[in-house]
Amino acid sequence: MTSSLQIFAHRGASGQSPENTLLAFRQAFECGARWIELDTQLVENQLVVFHDDCLERTTNGRGRLNALSLAELRRLDAGQGQQVPLLEEVLQLVSDRQAGVNIELKGPATAVPVAQMLDDQLVRGQLTSEQLLVSSFLLDELEQFHQLMPQLHCAPIYETLPENLEDWLVRLLPWSVHLDQRLIDAALVARITACACRVFAWTVNDRDQAQRLAQLGVKGIFTDFPEIFFETE
Repeated sequence: MTSSLQIFAHRGASGQSPENTLLAFRQAFECGARWIELDTQLVENQLVVFHDDCLERTTNGRGRLNALSLAELRRLDAGQGQQVPLLEEVLQLVSDRQAGVNIELKGPATAVPVAQMLDDQLVRGQLTSEQLLVSSFLLDELEQFHQLMPQLHCAPIYETLPENLEDWLVRLLPWSVHLDQRLIDAALVARITACACRVFAWTVNDRDQAQRLAQLGVKGIFTDFPEIFFETE
């Protein structure tokens, strides 16, 4: 049953490698994943791949991300000698592998520069629309992106369900809806599927749980351990 699920390597193979690094993304592809997921924020008007507002959890730096210059951020160790990558570097890796990437708009004011970068990638033939999915908890940011790039798939992310869920689905016309797995039941999957959207669940690190979600109608999962879903069953 899990073989029917679309598997996204959450921040790369982040269960075994430093999250959101080129190493983690390479390892995700090497274990068999065809899709990676990452977070992007702006530092000195450059799109970097980084999740937190602060540096301590994932680097040897201290303080807030937005207090650093790009050069200072790039000098930090993001684990195992890895740099904090630029979004463009990860997109090149995706292009080389002919894989797919889910870009989460993590930071404010990311919709416009991400749209510009992806438009450039599409024009140059580096990536195709089928390789791209853009998501966010920041629904206004996601809506701005959708208005700029309506030809690309987008997805709202929810940790708690809003009362006006269907209103947002009409406004965004998302390809998928990304839900905390704890929210998911058969009724919710049916409700979202009725709006012509897929349900993807995060963050699922257990094959039995993935199978239960698939039986409810979930079409994809985000996992820190993509390798366990590509082992011989």
